[in-house]
Amino acid sequence: GVLGAGNYAQAVFLPVIRKTGGAELAGIATASGMSAQQAARKFGFRFAATSEEEVLTNPEINTVVILTRHQHHTRQVLKALRNKKAVYCEKPLALNQAELDEIEAELSSADTPLLTVGYNRRFAPMAQQLAEFLKARSEPLFIQYRVNAGALPMTHWLHDPLQGGGRIIGEGCHFIDFLTFLVGDMPMSVSAAALPDNEKYRQDNVQLTFRYPDGSIGTVIYLASGNRNFGKERIEAFTSSRIAVLEDFRSLELVTETSRKTTRSRLRQDKGHANAWKAFLQAVEKGGPAPIPY
Repeated sequence: GVLGAGNYAQAVFLPVIRKTGGAELAGIATASGMSAQQAARKFGFRFAATSEEEVLTNPEINTVVILTRHQHHTRQVLKALRNKKAVYCEKPLALNQAELDEIEAELSSADTPLLTVGYNRRFAPMAQQLAEFLKARSEPLFIQYRVNAGALPMTHWLHDPLQGGGRIIGEGCHFIDFLTFLVGDMPMSVSAAALPDNEKYRQDNVQLTFRYPDGSIGTVIYLASGNRNFGKERIEAFTSSRIAVLEDFRSLELVTETSRKTTRSRLRQDKGHANAWKAFLQAVEKGGPAPIPY
């Protein structure tokens, strides 16, 4: 069962679900109902609904995908888990600490179904190659993740702290997760600095610096002041005489003192959406831990 059929759902995630297979597409629900009907016809769901309850309480559904606006995520995650349904939730999982605490408490029960957040980038093929390359390190890691996000209208719902939580919570979590994935541990501390908004931005020109237990440092630079004529995401990693550069999930350069290897994606950009979904499906079907450790 799916909740939400907005632009991201229809352009990115619902095509992944249909193409991957391995799941029976029971129903999809949206607030208006019209978009649910369109998505049901387009992607092959048995029914469309205007109420989330028709998905969350349906005994024929054991897995729920949450693709709604951010303010609904925690409530829908908790309802789904309490109805014994595995959950794949698009980021962010929560908008504040109280919501996160409530989810953590729910997950502490022994019989709680699996929960996975859609941090797809760590599942991208080039991300996996990058992580494997860095495994040989004998020193702390320095990673810089630059995001040329571009500006959003001041009235966009993502800027609303009650609906979207702001772009750093709403999207920045993707890049923070990627740093943690590469380092292999949780950060111990974070510091942040932001450019002035000047009545044009909404705290979305930000540098975040994370320190990790092994001495590694990771930096996320999220910028709304760029433009679309330049690549969106660039990751640079340095450690133990090894250098890696991942450019927009289209090219990966791996450099050692004796070699230089560049891999390019000739067909399309792959940010790991399909691999993340496949890993979740496999965990639901076969049991075992969630694809991303809690």
